[in-house]
Parts: sequence; C-alpha cells; structure tokens
Amino acid sequence: MKKIGIMSNPIKDENYLYAKDVISFLNKRAQLYLYEDILSLSSDESAEKLTADTADLCDAILILGGDGTILEGIKTLNFTKTPLMGINLGKLGFLATVEKYEWQYYLDMILQDLYAIEERVLVEMTHSEGSYVALNEFIFFRDNEQDGAINMHVYIDHTFLAEYDADGLIVATPTGSTAYSLSSGGPIINPKIEALLLNPIRPHSLYNRPIIIDPNEKIRIVVRRGKCIVRCDGKRCLDIKDMSMEFFVSEKKIKFIIFDNHNFYKDFYSKIR
Repeated sequence: MKKIGIMSNPIKDENYLYAKDVISFLNKRAQLYLYEDILSLSSDESAEKLTADTADLCDAILILGGDGTILEGIKTLNFTKTPLMGINLGKLGFLATVEKYEWQYYLDMILQDLYAIEERVLVEMTHSEGSYVALNEFIFFRDNEQDGAINMHVYIDHTFLAEYDADGLIVATPTGSTAYSLSSGGPIINPKIEALLLNPIRPHSLYNRPIIIDPNEKIRIVVRRGKCIVRCDGKRCLDIKDMSMEFFVSEKKIKFIIFDNHNFYKDFYSKIR
C-alpha cells in the first residue's frame, strides 16, 4: 500500500472541499499522511500527521493549491526528498502537475505506479548572517524609500562579470524562469536543465542582458550602493545595504511527479494563451 501525504490551501480550497474528495478517494487505497489542518477530515483512524519529519516516509505528496501553496509546502516540509504532485486550484499553476478537474485520473496512475520522477535544482544563497534555499528565485528589489537605482557588482566565480545600475536583480533556477523573471524579459528554460539565470530588472543601460550560468559556477553579488529588499520565492527574507552574497546550485533537489502524456513546452504554452 502506498504512503501518500496531502496538504491543501484553505483559501484556494474553500472548506477543504477538494481535500475531502481526495482523502475519500484514497481512503483504504493508501496509507495517508495528512497535514495538521486536514487531519480531522479522514474517517480512517490509521491516518498519520504529515510533518517535515514524516514527509520522507511517503511515496508521494499531494499539494492542493496554486504555485504559492506548492512553494510554501516545499519549505514547510523542509525540502523533502519525496516526489510531489501539485493539483492546481489557482490560475496559471506552472508548478502544478495536474488541473483540479483531472486529479482522480492521475491519482489512479500514481496508485498503479504509472508515473515518472523529474528532479529540479534549487538555488542556495549564503551571506554573513546565514543561508536560504529557493526553488524559483531570489529577487533584489530597490527599497521604495530610496531614490535612484541599486548599484551592484556581479562576479562569476572569481571573474568580474558586470556592474548593474538597476531597479533590481533576479537569480533564478530553470523552474523559476517562468515566474517573475519571465515578466522581466528573461528566457524560458526547461526545468530539467541544471543552470542558474541572472536577470536584471529595468537596468539603466542597454548592454545589461539576462545570462545563464553553469551549475558548477558560483555567483557573487556585492551591493555597493543603495538599500534593497531580498525576496526568497516571493517571501521577504532580507533587508540589505553594502552586503556581499553568494549563489549556487544547492546539493538538495526537489522531485516532481510527471506523466508520459505531459510535455513542458506544450503545458507551458497552453497555460499562457
């Protein structure tokens, strides 16, 4: 019997109607691990609590919601090694594998082992005060109280790359190339590729362009002038001034469940039409 964990967003999943249906469908077919706010929804007394500690015991984890829910779930479960499947209850849902009207069909496939696993790279940031890990991106934004652009020097390993005077800067994974970087003119990168993407936000010169970095290289960013806010997968994590940070592909990876009839390019363009 498969062990399946479930999390759901109470805002996207009003009154947990979808969670109730998924739990009912899987009762007696799988050993369930349910996040604390939906644990009481199961009539099966054998259901256990889904936590960062029990997540690695599961064969698959279902996250019901949008991209934000999936990003938050990944962090809550401490970047679990268990493969994830997002059920999209939001709008675009680039991180979700399936839509809300087709979840039953794909859960049947999971129970029959008719799926594959795709690994995605994570980007890690280290600085003098600690470290953070992101699936999508780190974004430097100019502080609203500041006049003028942020001035940053960027190095690849020990080689000086460029000086940026810009409203911000994005360090993204291929998974994150379809997030904020896309709206800032960045390229679309297949998430199976291992790389990092450096993309300035409204640079004050024409020669500053997005650049793709080898996964074995480190990016060092030195904020030389200006105050800025750093967001990690959409969440504010640092307020900085005159600070140096390093970015690199993390040793950790995230696994997503995929199916034979899914294709990144087809799925992406169907969502943005």
